[in-house]
Amino acid sequence: MMRSSEIRLLGVVALLVATYGCGGRYMRVQEKGMTCAEAHQAALAAVHRLGYEVVSATKPSPGSPGVITGTQGPEASKKSVLVQVFCTQLGAEVEAKAEGGGLGDLNFNSEFRHTLELAMASRPPVRKAAESGVDVLLTTERANNSDLGVDLTDLGVLPVSVRISNKTERAYGFRTRDVVLQTVDGERTKPLAVNTLKLDAAALATLQTKVLSDRDIAPQETLSGFLLFPFKSYTRARVTLTDREAGEPEGFAIEF
Repeated sequence: MMRSSEIRLLGVVALLVATYGCGGRYMRVQEKGMTCAEAHQAALAAVHRLGYEVVSATKPSPGSPGVITGTQGPEASKKSVLVQVFCTQLGAEVEAKAEGGGLGDLNFNSEFRHTLELAMASRPPVRKAAESGVDVLLTTERANNSDLGVDLTDLGVLPVSVRISNKTERAYGFRTRDVVLQTVDGERTKPLAVNTLKLDAAALATLQTKVLSDRDIAPQETLSGFLLFPFKSYTRARVTLTDREAGEPEGFAIEF
């Protein structure tokens, strides 16, 4: 008959074998207010930072997760990682699973989570505007962007920052309805009106000071602010301005 200490030891061994016998480790992170495209870039950065060589990477889309695979180390002791990025109605989810490494690599979950969080917190600097002509820049932002003054995380809203630099001697008309975002399946969406959001009066008043409205952009002037859209997975945008002197529209295409 086994002693109780032997039974406990066998139990621990069995648990380790069940958990790590195949070298598998798994973690999942939910991130509200982050587009799946941004989450995909952060996941790629995390895989690189952890020393994996990316073998394949496909971008996510609604109904189809992005998939990243990577390997690390010599063939005899090779480690692999599989990362999936899912689009959700309010943000993105990242799942990661590691294989190989044995008992010496039990910290994958915490290391990947920490590295992913660092990558999510780090955003590339905003590019400089062109020195001449009309330069249009649209950037998807986090729903809790501090510059908005209001947290929109649970409202299903995607803030988009807009910067239009008019380095010409002509005035251009800007209309919010002429800023259109497009999803991967071709659906086109125009900005939301601030007063349609379910917020209290103070929050609505704060947003009104941050969100752009129709106006003209004078020569050598830069227009900047936010527009709000339903939270979806957008791939591109189109902005149409009106040349006031010629009375003709001029379109600008932006890829996210």
